[in-house]
Amino acid sequence: MTFPPRPGLPAEPVEPAVPGSRILVEDGDILMRRSLEDYARSAHVHVIESARKLEDFRLGAGDGALDSAEASADRAITTFAARTDEPDPACWHAAVLYMVELRATRYSRTRAAVFDPSPRSPSLFTPGSPMRVESISREAHEHVLSAGRSLGRAQRGSDTMDIARAQHAIHEAARLLAGELPGLSLPLWILIGRYCAETEAENLRTAGQAGTG
Repeated sequence: MTFPPRPGLPAEPVEPAVPGSRILVEDGDILMRRSLEDYARSAHVHVIESARKLEDFRLGAGDGALDSAEASADRAITTFAARTDEPDPACWHAAVLYMVELRATRYSRTRAAVFDPSPRSPSLFTPGSPMRVESISREAHEHVLSAGRSLGRAQRGSDTMDIARAQHAIHEAARLLAGELPGLSLPLWILIGRYCAETEAENLRTAGQAGTG
């Protein structure tokens, strides 16, 4: 997607989000700050791979695909924790599960998923898990989806206020999640919220292309 260009990284150091964190507190528009990928690009790759393997499992590839999806998700959790120096395992469990599931909808959005197999228990991807963002804060989940829709409209240039709406929704989602899962700083939850909103915007764009093809 095409969003406003990011400025060069500041030459002067800024304060960390919390003592010891590699996440820096940055002023200005959320979409103009460093992204989560800037801090942990390899973790982003693990999220993509996990989503692909999860969809393979749902299409009938068997438990081997599920094992691969879980292994990639575990690598994403470990990498995000290491690259941000905010290592709360429960928070990253919830965040990565949400990232993977959201990206996986890119593949399943155009098909009926009602007959998809459910992962054996225990599994990171067990339906109804209390560590799902939708279970932790349904309102935060709705804010992320709203931000994704606004980013999609902004990319099409239909409303100049959509960037502001998206950033407000991302901040609200992060505020709610930081309240429920305080093991990660609010600036990091903002990065996670932005990452997920951009994923949803790309999902919507891909689905639109599929629908017009």
